[in-house]
Amino acid sequence: MASTATFLAKTPIPTTPFPKTLKFDPSPGSRLSFSLLAGGRRPARAIRSRRIACALIKPDGGQLVDLVVPAGLAREGRRREAAALPKVGLSRVDLEWVHVLSEGWASPLRGFMRESEFLQALHFNSLRLPDGSVVNMSIPIVLAIDDTQKKAIGNQRKVALVDTNNKLVAILSE
Repeated sequence: MASTATFLAKTPIPTTPFPKTLKFDPSPGSRLSFSLLAGGRRPARAIRSRRIACALIKPDGGQLVDLVVPAGLAREGRRREAAALPKVGLSRVDLEWVHVLSEGWASPLRGFMRESEFLQALHFNSLRLPDGSVVNMSIPIVLAIDDTQKKAIGNQRKVALVDTNNKLVAILSE
């Protein structure tokens, strides 16, 4: 993908936790046993036991994209770099898309879609990767900017993305 986002710090977003009803270790090799119960013909008793292997599925594109810059010197260096870049303000929805991209939920995207990726998502509900494989991607993930922002960016190859409080969230590069 042509655009790349480098993420500096996660902006806290209020979430409601799911109630914990089942504790299970999802690490590869873990096993979960269950019993099938007879319905109607016999009293409810275990007929046989099955084993289910639990493993994580591979992300689309074969590799999980994690764009969060680790805390420490690398993050501080990116913040200094971003101070000199033109800034683009993000709406709440844009900020949510930044979080989706940064944590790899939209793998194999490494940033907001370019025109060719946008058109593929609109017309074919999928993206064709450079290796020829096809990945389901029915929702275009784009960052819309107006003419004023485009003029402020000019020919820069990188821009700083800031939230509504002007707090640095990411660096978007070509």
